[in-house]
Amino acid sequence: MPWYDNRAELAPRDVVARSIDDQLKKRKESYVLLDISHKSREEILSHFPNIAAHCLKYGLDITKHPIPVVPAAHYMCGGVQTNLDGETSVKGLYAAGEVACTGLHGANRLGSNSMLEALVFAQRAVKPTIAYVQKLAGSHHAITEKAEWPRPKSLSSLIKEVVDDILNLTALKRRKMQEIMWEHVGLIRSTESLKTAQKKLCELQLDWEDEMYQKGWRPNMVHVKVCELRNLFLVSNLVVSSALARQESRGSHYVVDFPDLVESKRIPTKLFSTSSVHWQKYSGKDAVICIAE
Repeated sequence: MPWYDNRAELAPRDVVARSIDDQLKKRKESYVLLDISHKSREEILSHFPNIAAHCLKYGLDITKHPIPVVPAAHYMCGGVQTNLDGETSVKGLYAAGEVACTGLHGANRLGSNSMLEALVFAQRAVKPTIAYVQKLAGSHHAITEKAEWPRPKSLSSLIKEVVDDILNLTALKRRKMQEIMWEHVGLIRSTESLKTAQKKLCELQLDWEDEMYQKGWRPNMVHVKVCELRNLFLVSNLVVSSALARQESRGSHYVVDFPDLVESKRIPTKLFSTSSVHWQKYSGKDAVICIAE
C-alpha cells in the first residue's frame, strides 16, 4: 500500500480498492492477502468474530494466516433523495437505509458507518411515517376498483415449464448485467467504458424482453424476480448516466479521462426520471438507443 498512498492501509476505501485491482491485473492473480496476524488473538476475535468464524469454516485461522481478499461492490453511495426525516418528493413515500441518498457519506463511505443510515435515519423516518398514516386513517385516500392501471396477473396462468424457462432466462440476464456493470462501471471507469455499458445494457434489456415475450410473458404479468431485474436495469442506467455526467473523479467514482477532483463540481449529481423510460432499437451502424420520455 505505501506504493500507492502514504497512509497505507489507512487510505480511503476507493484508493485501497483501486490499488488491489491494479496489483491483481499486474500479477494476474485472483486475490491479494490481508495479514492481521501482528495483532493479538484476543483483539482479532473481539473485533472480527464473524469474519473469523466464517474463515474457520474453510480451515483458515485469521489469527495466524493471511486472508485472501478482493474488491467488491456492496454499498450504494446514492439513491432516492430524501430530507433528514426520510421524506421523498413523493407525498407519503419515505426512504431509509441504503436505498436513500442523505448525503451523509459523500462519495466514499467510511468503514462501519452504514449503521448511521440503517438505524438512526430509519428511526427518524418512522416517526413522520406513523403520523402520516394516522392522519390518513378514516379518510378516503384508499385505492379503489377504479384504479387506472390494469390489474397484474401472476405467472400461474402459464404452465410450470414456461415459468421455469422465464425465471432461468431472467437469472441468466441478471448475471450478464452484473458482469457488464463490474467490467465497465466498476472501480476504474472511462467515458468509453461507460458508453459501452450504456449500449450493452440497452441491448441486453431489449433481448430479455423479446425472449420473455416469445415465451409467453405479457406486460401485465408480475413476478418478484422479473420486477427486480427490471428495476436493476433502471438503476444501472441511472448509475451510468450519472457517471457520464460527472466529468471529474471523486471518491469511489474514478474516471481515467478526468482523474482530478474539481471543486467547482462539488455538488450532487441529480437525475430525475420523467413519466417513463422507453427503450427503442434503431437500425444503423451499431445503434441501440435508449430514450427517456
